[in-house]
Amino acid sequence: MFARMGIVLVLAVAVSCCVIGVTDAAGEQTIRVGLYYGSTAPRSLVVSGVGAGQAERSKGRFEGEVRVTAGSDGLRLEHKGKRASLGRWVEFWPTGTKPWLALGDATYRGKLRIELAGRSRVKAMNIVPIEEYVRGVVANEMFADGAACKVQAVISRTFAMYVRDFERKHRSDGFDICTTGHCQVYRGVNSERPLADQAVDGTRGEVLTYRGRPIFSAYHANAGGITQPVDEAWPGSVRAKFPYLRSVDSPYDAAVRGLRGYDWCYHWRREIRAEEIAKRLRTRGKDVGDVRDLVVRRTTSTGRVRELEVLGSRGRTRLRRPSEVRAALNTPSARFEIRKAGSRFEVTGWGRGHGVGLSQHGAMGMSKAGYSHEQILGHFYRGVALTSDYGRGRSRSLTPPELRMGSTETTPVVVPPGVS
Repeated sequence: MFARMGIVLVLAVAVSCCVIGVTDAAGEQTIRVGLYYGSTAPRSLVVSGVGAGQAERSKGRFEGEVRVTAGSDGLRLEHKGKRASLGRWVEFWPTGTKPWLALGDATYRGKLRIELAGRSRVKAMNIVPIEEYVRGVVANEMFADGAACKVQAVISRTFAMYVRDFERKHRSDGFDICTTGHCQVYRGVNSERPLADQAVDGTRGEVLTYRGRPIFSAYHANAGGITQPVDEAWPGSVRAKFPYLRSVDSPYDAAVRGLRGYDWCYHWRREIRAEEIAKRLRTRGKDVGDVRDLVVRRTTSTGRVRELEVLGSRGRTRLRRPSEVRAALNTPSARFEIRKAGSRFEVTGWGRGHGVGLSQHGAMGMSKAGYSHEQILGHFYRGVALTSDYGRGRSRSLTPPELRMGSTETTPVVVPPGVS
């Protein structure tokens, strides 16, 4: 790779851009995680560490910092003042004592792949084994330990496989899954924690399946006491065809009461100015002038606002999905009540998130009450199986447990040391 740089170099004939599938050469499950793409794609990126690489035009080893820059004729590499032409793509992987490489301020296991995006930008992704990927997710999505952490490991692994193999929401971007709440929050090695690593190792290869394939393991922060059926959250969506995502009671959501920074997720109150609502509607192409009133026209079976009519000085409009209602009012959930108070609206609500599937705070409360990760999963996802070896091994049906309500409603959750 990296011509005339004073490091090991082997020039190679041009090779075709490899296609990463669901497994690597050793048969291990992998996933492509988009790091920089679209509007976030920069002109250049810096990879650092001890490693090797393969590009379209060359291959070799490196140590220290390597800068990859987009050019009109392809990617260009710079290392210690020396330059080389790479072609349209390059992949790096670690070869030193540390099994990772840094990309900018973050550190990642597996491979880093950089591609030319247009004529002046570079796109980057992390091609990483599923288990290593889940290690970089769990600590960002779950701050409890024990069974709750195992629950998060299983649903994050399942969600990754479902998005990769079936939903393919980032197919046009050239990778499988992104690093934000649009998919799952992933921050690589920087966010790994011992308790989360233990949960990943303790559930290695376990995924939730329905009729032999990974499920859409939807989850959210707090259900406010009851989860929402998938067909009511996303009416008309293909996601509404998942019978395992039904409404269930989630009384352990109240476990976050008294937990600093999270207690508002269960029960919250907000005042929203009429002009704020009008501004949000305008950004969505709905201009009703000055907002005069809000009228709830329809609710879901779980008390969430499904259809909200906004009355304004220039007309009226109806928001017909819980997600639209939440976006217009900027509320944590669509499970709320409204009271008009002059030019403001007082909103009292429960929960945080779309309410479909597993409630993370509910799982925390159940874990604290002594339920196993299999019992928690069986409660929130009905009629599914827990299957080993990434859905290819032994399956066991999950039976919903009988909930034992006690002092959990008033006992704050204790965050273990070292868990963020």
